[in-house]
Amino acid sequence: MLTLKTTLGLSVLAAGALALAGCGGSDDGNGLLTVQLTDSPVDDAAEVVVVFTGLELKPAGGEPISVDYDEPRSIDLLQLQDGTTEALLEDFELGAGQYNWIRLKVLAEQDLQDGSYIRLETTGERFPLWIPSGSESGLKLVRPFIVSQQGTTEIVIDFDLRKSVIAPPGLAPNYILKPALRMVDSLLVGRVVGTVDLAYLAELQEAETCSGGVYVFEGGAANPDDMDGDPADGDDPLVYKLLEADEIDGTLASYVIPFLEEGEYTVAFTCDYVVDVSPEASEYDPTAEDGEGFGTMRWTTFENVPVEAPGATTVDVLPAD
Repeated sequence: MLTLKTTLGLSVLAAGALALAGCGGSDDGNGLLTVQLTDSPVDDAAEVVVVFTGLELKPAGGEPISVDYDEPRSIDLLQLQDGTTEALLEDFELGAGQYNWIRLKVLAEQDLQDGSYIRLETTGERFPLWIPSGSESGLKLVRPFIVSQQGTTEIVIDFDLRKSVIAPPGLAPNYILKPALRMVDSLLVGRVVGTVDLAYLAELQEAETCSGGVYVFEGGAANPDDMDGDPADGDDPLVYKLLEADEIDGTLASYVIPFLEEGEYTVAFTCDYVVDVSPEASEYDPTAEDGEGFGTMRWTTFENVPVEAPGATTVDVLPAD
């Protein structure tokens, strides 16, 4: 039984933001800005720590405004999943109006031992995270946003670590953090939630085993593809994550995809998630004949999935009672 339903209800983060907005801002044409950080999951890492030293914001028609922390802040992005956030700024007073971009200042230099780092789950080894030109340019998000007068504007910056962390040959012991970031207004987002019976998904896809994953694509009629950066062979997902069965229920896996802007999406489930996360697996090629490389990647797809703010759209993959 494949089900889809939409329910309205405030997420914890959005509820907090609304409460703050009700408190009002200053009386002189300023507003308050809160910047939250969250993360999409990554595999095979025990820690992904980014060291932040401050932020910079660019008002339209004005000079950049720099905000520096008294001390660097080390944040393990792996702790910020399924809607959990960490405030980089909280109720910071700014002039109301449009801002063109925001830049996150970081310590992420090559061979830097006390800066950003990744620690692997399998071996426990720790390696520096290096952002080329990061000490000069930081992590810049060029997307306009509005700071409201007499209220609080709350934006959320999502690190997608699975798209961001790479270990290129010849640069050992450094890992490169190639930022894949998106920024949303927390009052203008909803979420997709649901439960998947992995045994039933395997049955639908005629798979002997199920390495389950859920993928969310922009647009109501996307052509699902794995995350390969090649638009020619299908649409890359906006967000995707592993489906892990609950230890008690055995084959049931619950999931949450937060911070989705209002609109229509395609939600797809697969038993071939290993293709995206295993370097030994063949990259998915939808044009390949069966038996050539990986062959075809199996999908169970929902099109035209509505997301409203604030609210939750439920997409389940469950057998009939």
